[in-house]
Amino acid sequence: MHRALVIGLPLLALAACSSQPPQVSSAGTSSATASSAGAQPGTCPALQLDFSLDDGNGRFNGMSHSGTTLVLLNTGTSACTIAAQPLPAFTDANRQRLNIAAQDLPDSRRASTPITLAPGASVSSDMRWVSGDVYDHGHCESPAIVTLAIGKQTVAADFTGHLCGPGGQPAIYTLTPFKPATATAAAAASAKTLTYTCDDGRTVQAVYPDTETAVLMFDGQTHRLHTAISADGARYVGKHWQWWTKGMHEGRLAPLKPGETIASASGVSCTAP
Repeated sequence: MHRALVIGLPLLALAACSSQPPQVSSAGTSSATASSAGAQPGTCPALQLDFSLDDGNGRFNGMSHSGTTLVLLNTGTSACTIAAQPLPAFTDANRQRLNIAAQDLPDSRRASTPITLAPGASVSSDMRWVSGDVYDHGHCESPAIVTLAIGKQTVAADFTGHLCGPGGQPAIYTLTPFKPATATAAAAASAKTLTYTCDDGRTVQAVYPDTETAVLMFDGQTHRLHTAISADGARYVGKHWQWWTKGMHEGRLAPLKPGETIASASGVSCTAP
């Protein structure tokens, strides 16, 4: 999957102007950990994992570059392990493999120790790429789907973006190893799944892994939302959705129209026992 490439000036500029990946706080706790040399759980079954992308509300976007965060969540009831280094592949809507490859990492930056995911725990990896056609005789690829190898199985998620590269070479990206989502001790203790029943009959499962994030699961999809300014309660926004809670047991789910940062639709009321 990895291929040695000569990185041109645009990608060097990308690395220089990109924000640094989130750092794991030594004061925080997490239920996703590097596995020790002793007995460890088996590889996570694909059906036990939820794979999603999080653009961080545009935090990766800049001059001719973009990015996203790959997020894996253990939705099962038992611990399992994943490889620390993500192995993505990109295809078009017809599942045809595209000419996209990862920038080779030096051995000192490669992660080899598997990560154990406790039930409800998640890990993330930051992915960055050149999104503008800035190369001489360059080309750009527009994947529809990204897949991750999990042992001998794969998980998939929809992908939106344009990855560009020099002529005659793959479009390239950089990718950090998976890191556990961090949380304070109090947040980690309360990071359990809450199940809400909404007025329209929809069921929403919500996990709050830290004070800045809400992970919602409904209609067979997972949505990772981030906190936003609110006059009352806690408001979370992400692609297409707003989740506004008052306390831990009352919420309102509303769609976001293109360009909206605050939902104009009233949405539906949801309650958890």
